[in-house]
Amino acid sequence: MIQRLGNIVRQNKRYIWIGVALMLLGVFFGYTNAEAIKQLAKQMMDSIQRIARDISETNNPLYTFWVIFENNVMAAFSMVGLGIFFFGLYPALGLFTNGILLGFLLKVYASGGVSPLKILVAGILPHGIIELSAIIFASAIGIKLGVLTYDWIVSLFVRERRSAVKARFSELLRDLPLIVGTIVVMLFLAAVIESTVTPLLIQNFMGQDLDIMKQVFK
Repeated sequence: MIQRLGNIVRQNKRYIWIGVALMLLGVFFGYTNAEAIKQLAKQMMDSIQRIARDISETNNPLYTFWVIFENNVMAAFSMVGLGIFFFGLYPALGLFTNGILLGFLLKVYASGGVSPLKILVAGILPHGIIELSAIIFASAIGIKLGVLTYDWIVSLFVRERRSAVKARFSELLRDLPLIVGTIVVMLFLAAVIESTVTPLLIQNFMGQDLDIMKQVFK
């Protein structure tokens, strides 16, 4: 199974790198244009802030884990599934948007005197390495599904392309259960880390910076 998964990753590395590039472009855009997109970014963050407040008020690690896991799984599944209907545009925009929000947050906190490096090391990387990898993987598959859907529509008018497109679709559909299962496991592990380890790291390594972070969006 591990070998098969490795083959899947290699076969889709072009789409994975596209996903990585979209995320990084979003981070760069959000960081360098934070002031210009301030109102838009805040509107985009409304639902995230509501979830964060709910988690903070409940103060239950198990509940925190479930909320994080559920939201991330729903986001990943939408990235995969909606790629078909929007020819890969939805997952591509989703990655870019998530990158913008991350870049925006880093810039806002940096402007308030909080080191972006601290936020990355203590607040994002412990769980983010797994979580972002899973989301990028899901988006890459969604983009590929969108491309294949477009190719399939074109093949309706170009008979010579039908067999090749059908074979590529069949291969991806055959691999989809393993892909989805892998994404779910990755998001499960990321949610465990984010609900247990990450809060401790933030408390221990960020100290007074937490007060600044809490005041940013008030």
